[in-house]
Amino acid sequence: MVGGGSKHVGEGSKPKAKIDDAYAYLRAVRAKFHNDRKKYDDFVTVMNNFKARRIDRDGCIKEVEQLLKGHRDLISGFNAFLPKCLEIKNYYIGAGEGR
Repeated sequence: MVGGGSKHVGEGSKPKAKIDDAYAYLRAVRAKFHNDRKKYDDFVTVMNNFKARRIDRDGCIKEVEQLLKGHRDLISGFNAFLPKCLEIKNYYIGAGEGR
């Protein structure tokens, strides 16, 4: 998953997310989009592209932010895998609003 809670200078620190946390999060995304398989598949594609280094961390975060727009719980969960300074902000704003 993105970030993995790693500690880099200036990025803040959080407890390191575990692989079980990543699988639980992926199940939550799948459950949320059980009626929209394309959205779930798009999310998995973004994660695979990041893992394969076809997109960088910032690109991954931006794509996830767009995919999950309006789903506060999923964005909040995704933030658990990011350093504090890279967390998606304004995730409380509903779909169609915000940045």
